[in-house]
Amino acid sequence: MIMKKLLLVVFAAVLAMGTVFAQQGQGQRDPAARLQRELDALTTELTLTKDQVAKVTPIVTEAQKKQSEAFAKMREGGNMDRDKMREEGAKMMAETDKKLKAVLTAEQGVKLDAFRKKQAEERAKRMQQRQ
Repeated sequence: MIMKKLLLVVFAAVLAMGTVFAQQGQGQRDPAARLQRELDALTTELTLTKDQVAKVTPIVTEAQKKQSEAFAKMREGGNMDRDKMREEGAKMMAETDKKLKAVLTAEQGVKLDAFRKKQAEERAKRMQQRQ
């Protein structure tokens, strides 16, 4: 029993380290890696079932595709308005979360809100560190 717990803790640590390394460098710009990170995070944070993962995957895939296209269009011409991009990103995330909540239980919907809040706090912290 103790061995199983120890093995589980070691596995979780290795998985966490892999996630950290995947998020560094090129992994941030690779759409497939970004999609997988988002799906893994949602699966873990919301404790999604296999059926829910199957339903959530196309929603997240489509959302990331739309976001990439919208941001690429905004970057065209060299006139990048970060405030507009942030506003558009928040609007897209709200639309995506609405679709996700249709697949989730009420409890998972609350967890999704908490997860998004945590993501926003982490993003704000990273932005402060850059300045």
